[in-house]
Amino acid sequence: MYTVDVRRHQASIKEDLRQHPERARIADTVQSLPSDLRDPMRVRIGRADGRAFEIAVGLHPVAGGDGTLPCPGDVLEAALAACQELTVRMVAANMGLALDAVRVTVTGTSDLRGTLALDRATKVGIQKLEVRTHVVVRGGDAERARRLLASAERYCSILDTLRNPPEVEAAFTFDHVADDAPADAHAPSTRSEDSRHG
Repeated sequence: MYTVDVRRHQASIKEDLRQHPERARIADTVQSLPSDLRDPMRVRIGRADGRAFEIAVGLHPVAGGDGTLPCPGDVLEAALAACQELTVRMVAANMGLALDAVRVTVTGTSDLRGTLALDRATKVGIQKLEVRTHVVVRGGDAERARRLLASAERYCSILDTLRNPPEVEAAFTFDHVADDAPADAHAPSTRSEDSRHG
């Protein structure tokens, strides 16, 4: 029914984490990658630890982008949709439930007057996120299907992160280089830093 025996696949992982709970604490880092600084409409993002992962991100068309790339809001919504569907699939596999279909739809509502600094009273970020998860379960009973969805909601880490926001620390730094310095100059003449918590 499934290409991977989830219980067997995760059994040794779970046992190791029971014995060594400190290994369960992970820190993943992504960063912006070098790209053409003359183009303010798009960036490249990838993992900082060398694992294969890179995406190109651009501005939303309403904000001036050409619509060929996902915007940051799309990436956030995609992370939620992907995490929710992965959780549904993993829980279903653990329960031995066969799925005929899974569809997760995430809609983010924003008012770009905030982002574009047209109205200081308007929230800059996404104002509302709506998640709709629909599954088609083959066989089984309605009670097991309800348990599947309840567990999928509980154990979706991105959904939990958005509902229970973590502490966010933002640090902004800059360097000064002389006007006549080469473009790849690395030695700053001065540096300033500003950190914000929220």
